[in-house]
Amino acid sequence: MRVAVGSLNKSKIRGVEKAFKIFYPEAVIMGVDVKGLEPQPIGFDMILRNSVYRASKALEISDTDLGVGVEAGLIGLVDRWFDIHVAVIIDREKKITYGLSSGFEIPKNFVEKIFNKEASELEELVNRYYNVSNAGEIGGFIRFLSREIITREDLVFNATLMALIPRINRELYYR
Repeated sequence: MRVAVGSLNKSKIRGVEKAFKIFYPEAVIMGVDVKGLEPQPIGFDMILRNSVYRASKALEISDTDLGVGVEAGLIGLVDRWFDIHVAVIIDREKKITYGLSSGFEIPKNFVEKIFNKEASELEELVNRYYNVSNAGEIGGFIRFLSREIITREDLVFNATLMALIPRINRELYYR
């Protein structure tokens, strides 16, 4: 089984690979560069749309069996904003499965800066605040907030596992 992840982000590729290897040890996972997305998805619909786009493009531009798209973004709940990851898996027959990660609350001042256009995406603010580069590839915001207990790779792993559930239980989902 060959799987293309619609991203070159190492945290995304490692998280997808870790999930696939549990059920498909022979799987070969590769990242492919997908262009044409806005930097900071806001709202569940946009996160989902971007995930589907990444998975579709990954499948389209590679010679693989599956395309996987993983997108993180902000969703509003009550009067707060949370970061979630959505994983989408698409096969050559156009069957699509979806999975969600755990979500964590984003500090209000970070959200305000995004909405005030002081930064184009959350990663930019995280890089500034923690004085790092490429926070999304070195564990993400959650790594800093959780004191290195949880990483972005873990969130991607979790979302991908959830998207694999219908595929490993075909008799329940594909009748």
